[in-house]
Amino acid sequence: MSNTRSNKPQQENMANGSLSQALPPLPIIGDNGPAACSIIRLYLAVWDDLTPPQKEVVARHVQSCELCQKEQQVLSRTTKLMRQLPASEPGARVDQAVLVAIARRRMNRSQPASLADLAAARSGMRNKQRHSPARLIGVLAAAAVLILAIAFTASSLLGPHTQAFAVPSNVTWDNYVLYSKQTMTNARGERYQVMSYHNMSANVMNVETVMSGKLDVMVVADQQKALGLDMMHHVAQWDAHEWMHDQPLFNLTQLRQDLSSGKATYLGKGTFQGKEVYRIRARDGHVLLLDMHYMLVNVLPQSDGQPKPMYDTVQWLQPSQVSASLWDMQVPGNFRMGQLPGQP
Repeated sequence: MSNTRSNKPQQENMANGSLSQALPPLPIIGDNGPAACSIIRLYLAVWDDLTPPQKEVVARHVQSCELCQKEQQVLSRTTKLMRQLPASEPGARVDQAVLVAIARRRMNRSQPASLADLAAARSGMRNKQRHSPARLIGVLAAAAVLILAIAFTASSLLGPHTQAFAVPSNVTWDNYVLYSKQTMTNARGERYQVMSYHNMSANVMNVETVMSGKLDVMVVADQQKALGLDMMHHVAQWDAHEWMHDQPLFNLTQLRQDLSSGKATYLGKGTFQGKEVYRIRARDGHVLLLDMHYMLVNVLPQSDGQPKPMYDTVQWLQPSQVSASLWDMQVPGNFRMGQLPGQP
């Protein structure tokens, strides 16, 4: 989801409430990254003290984030339980417990510095005698959830990205041929295309690199050997592995292992070309986009801005849709052995 409105009014509205002043600025609508979710959860904890514009931003994020929805449900249940208790002023031991929990949480994982400000804001509200039972309930609910987060490590209620994400065991890529098309640019500014067919079950690849009028090299490779064919000059060369362009992690078994060990990180859900996707940062820093059936949709390169998809096209094909000649590693009769041209 894209945000066509400026985020400035959201930040200006924060000055309207004392607790709002202690919180970091709200994220831009549509941002479902780790930092955004952490900030949204702070606002959920003090929902009753938010301004209407703030509530709108938080609500729109929660609608698009499954894990923040679960967090909201936990807070709602906690608040409901707290409402059954008589309104009272928490003692110094409660304040101390909250501060200890915050200190431990900040030691265990990176969190906005304004977490400590929640306690300061609460203290300021008490000194000004502005707290109401509803506000007190909201702060107590936040404290309860924060303490639970310390107790439950990997399944932390306040940490969406420490929760386990796994590709179901019945999902497989082995029954398909993965086709991808990528447009690249060399150091001279010349554009060329790389088209790849990856037989996932046999782990055999056919990669063709084409620069219009200048180059057409096809490489067929398995685990042991790689046959390169210069289609323009009818020259063949063995051990042409350098033409097998580096690719992100397309091994589902390895991806499962990396998710389990923490080498790959689940970044939450997002949208790609209007469809919902799972986002996973692979060990090499690329972000894999999987559809709701856990099939690869595209890959985002490492970037600090808004990265463009790495591939022009990504398709999952049935083996019957692909000619068996793509995997042929016999040197054609009309080719002579020699040296392939230099790479683009």
